[in-house]
Amino acid sequence: MPLPVVIQDWMTADRAKDLPRMRDLLAEQVELISPLTDQFTFSGRREVSGVYEAIFTDLSEIEFVNTTGADRDWVLHGRNTFRGRNLEEIQWLQLDEHDLIEQITLFLRPAPAAIAVLATIGRRLHANGIMARPAAVASAAAVPVSIGLTGIERFLMPRLGPHHRRQPRE
Repeated sequence: MPLPVVIQDWMTADRAKDLPRMRDLLAEQVELISPLTDQFTFSGRREVSGVYEAIFTDLSEIEFVNTTGADRDWVLHGRNTFRGRNLEEIQWLQLDEHDLIEQITLFLRPAPAAIAVLATIGRRLHANGIMARPAAVASAAAVPVSIGLTGIERFLMPRLGPHHRRQPRE
């Protein structure tokens, strides 16, 4: 099935960090389900485009490697770099009856990069009036977790991976 025009346009605008074009592709009452907590859903064009603006500050090398979907549900698999770290994303986009994006559910991996996003995004969302100050402070509280996970990912996990299995005792 060919990609709908709105999905093609979304991918092009996302890669180019073209926030005005992305905003035009969103339904008025769009919702973005946070990839980082069950406690936040961002609503409306302003909030949703504000989330992308906050993430785009540190995101580079945006590419989409796969898409799948049918009818009103489309899934985009993207690879990016966030502050020099690999960051993969799944954007599950649901279209309304006017072929505008009415819901976005984001999934991010690996954990160290996803937590780094959490640790940085709150301050920017607060500065743009999208998130309350206490929520931004809670977001910044993830900084030590991000540092710890990054250390584990870089120094410990390479020593513990499948190719470093212990030999069974005889």
